[in-house]
Amino acid sequence: MTSGGQGGWVNFYGVEIDRALYAHLLEYMPDSEIDAMFRAIVKPPSRYYVRVNTVKISPGELAKRLSARGLEVYRDEHFEDALWMPVRGPFRIPSARKAVVVDKRAAESVMLGADLYAPGVVKTDCVRRGEEVNVVSESGVVVAHGIAAMDSEEAVKLRRGLYIRVLHSLYKTPRIRDLPEYQAGMIYSQSLPAIAVGHAVRMAGVPPGSLIVDFNAAPGGKATHLAQMGYRVVAFDRSAPKMAELKREVERLGLVEMVDILLHDSRYVDRDFSRLTAGAALVDPPCTDIGVRPKIYHRVTLDAAKTLARYQLQFLRVAIKIAPVVAYSTCTLTFIENEGVIKRVRAEPLDAGLGVGAPGWGCNECRRFLPHVHDTPGFFIALLRRR
Repeated sequence: MTSGGQGGWVNFYGVEIDRALYAHLLEYMPDSEIDAMFRAIVKPPSRYYVRVNTVKISPGELAKRLSARGLEVYRDEHFEDALWMPVRGPFRIPSARKAVVVDKRAAESVMLGADLYAPGVVKTDCVRRGEEVNVVSESGVVVAHGIAAMDSEEAVKLRRGLYIRVLHSLYKTPRIRDLPEYQAGMIYSQSLPAIAVGHAVRMAGVPPGSLIVDFNAAPGGKATHLAQMGYRVVAFDRSAPKMAELKREVERLGLVEMVDILLHDSRYVDRDFSRLTAGAALVDPPCTDIGVRPKIYHRVTLDAAKTLARYQLQFLRVAIKIAPVVAYSTCTLTFIENEGVIKRVRAEPLDAGLGVGAPGWGCNECRRFLPHVHDTPGFFIALLRRR
């Protein structure tokens, strides 16, 4: 950990939080644990999880297929539709004479072994097809070494297509999207805590066949999970590009008949869809994303967390109106966006009996996933019943 000046920033291995947010975290964790948490966040978990689409294949059969392709695959101890594969690394990256600087999202993907596509490029040396290149984050971290698949001039001009075929990355995860089983819709890449959200709804006793409203559905992980469990899902999101991605995923997974996709700001569904009622609702709103792993760099303030908490509360208050049971989840670790939000709605926290994670801060029924404790992304789940 490194510190800035008075009223400045505290830097945890590339993740910067302002001093007000640092003080906020200190209310719930000692300094040594905050340090350990951020040390874990800048690295990937040791397990790479996928969800089995049980509409198309059984978990056991998919595990056999992937093993036959030479992958090291294991069944999860808690959820029958979850498989995991080991994440290897960190590795030493070979040095190249030329470099390509990429944005945060591309860097965090390439460091796990993904190839680099032209839209992620921020700037590049003059590179010819076939030349060796280092892929570097904007913060200066070398995340991969590879071979150019096109000239740099073409990559910059067209802004599309494969630019660097990665040969060596900081970490190594399976390239799931290249598998025939992925193309056939048998697999969805999803973290363990995100998989747990769907099971929380099922374990709350919501009957299969019930209508579930997903307030923040894109890119579709939780909506498609609920659909494969036999629930009918109305999927809302306000982003047209994200909803287009959700539509592609629903089609790939063979769940078109179970999911209705609606482009709409779901904070107003009680007003604009006044007759809509559901057996349950799912709220996974925008957040400060502190728990997402791995991180190359990130910067967050307490004011940003407070602003997002007010936004999150808008979704949750509407969800409680239209459904008696609501699953609320985020991929962040602040109290103000998690327990602080659910304390402000008229709802009773329920214990979903998930058997994973840890109790929330002041909410034993809630589940917190701490990166340095559970070796997962940072995550929060609350199951709520309307009063």
